[in-house]
Amino acid sequence: MLSHHEDRELRAIEQWFEEYDPALTKMLRNYETPPPRSPFRLAGRIAVDVIGATLFLLGATLTVPVLVVLGVLLIVVGVCLHLAAGGRHRHGRPAR
Repeated sequence: MLSHHEDRELRAIEQWFEEYDPALTKMLRNYETPPPRSPFRLAGRIAVDVIGATLFLLGATLTVPVLVVLGVLLIVVGVCLHLAAGGRHRHGRPAR
């Protein structure tokens, strides 16, 4: 909850924007949630995970260190992609 002073300040800022930047004001008032992401993005993230795990297991089985390192790197990239996407979809709004 905003205090009386904070509420007054917020209203003054809103009025300033309405007066000096009506296009921005209109855009913010008409803001809707962005459309859902394509299911192909999820498939791509899962493909990165599967390829990374496969390279890691092949490298460990065949004792090829380069494949192990590439597999680990792809797994880390996949985790980062999942975390980045999860922040947007968890609350239905883009992460800040």
